[in-house]
Amino acid sequence: MKFDKYFPIEKLKSYIKYYVISEIDLESEYKVFPSMGLVIGFQYKGQISSINNKTINKLTSAGITGMSDSYKIFKNSDNIGTVLVYFTEIGFTHFSTRPANELFNVIISLDDIFEKNKVNEVEDKLASVYTELPPSFRPIK
Repeated sequence: MKFDKYFPIEKLKSYIKYYVISEIDLESEYKVFPSMGLVIGFQYKGQISSINNKTINKLTSAGITGMSDSYKIFKNSDNIGTVLVYFTEIGFTHFSTRPANELFNVIISLDDIFEKNKVNEVEDKLASVYTELPPSFRPIK
């Protein structure tokens, strides 16, 4: 398991708290506790689902989780790799015209907020970076 945290460049610190690269070898189910900022996730490998009232909902490979008042349950496939962007409390509002309060207690695809071709472009870049790494730098097999 890998959960590496990176801090943004100075220019972005008002908007982004930090980034995380998470890699998990085995399928697992876990809880994510509420936070005041929104989180964008990009799966560059594997699949993630949310679980609500024992119903499993497969999520798109690029999505956003809004602020919430309770924990959320997620389930990942084995061999998953994710880049997470943790926004400050008001950071997301500088990148989207959609009001952040509309994202309260929801998990939606980034295609619902940003242009699909822009989301695909970011996903393609993340995937190409991952596949270009030498095998010794890719812990997921």
